[in-house]
Amino acid sequence: MECIEIYTGSDGHSHFRRIEAFEVSPVSFNGVDVSLSSPQACESVLLHEFDSDYFLGWHNPPSRQYVFVLAGELEIAVGNGDAAQRFAAGAVFIAGDSHGKGHTTRAILAGRALVVNLRG
Repeated sequence: MECIEIYTGSDGHSHFRRIEAFEVSPVSFNGVDVSLSSPQACESVLLHEFDSDYFLGWHNPPSRQYVFVLAGELEIAVGNGDAAQRFAAGAVFIAGDSHGKGHTTRAILAGRALVVNLRG
């Protein structure tokens, strides 16, 4: 599955890049053919609810995180604040910029996100 990753570049700023996460393989499950990834360990799972005026200034995630936007829309800004991407319901991105300047998070629409903290 292709998704956006936020990572820290050698300049100390966060950037966006497209990566392949969750390599899937075809399997038969109870007689039904599906595509399934191998399991990945996680340290915690959080449900984050946010209002439409939510804004979190420059920050780093506590560990690498998968963020699944369930409802609403988030805008993540990186670099010097000059690059931003929006993530609407159904989007998945990885917050992996655990050091450096970090990124900002702003809600465009109120909603929910499922945040999965991965073991480092």
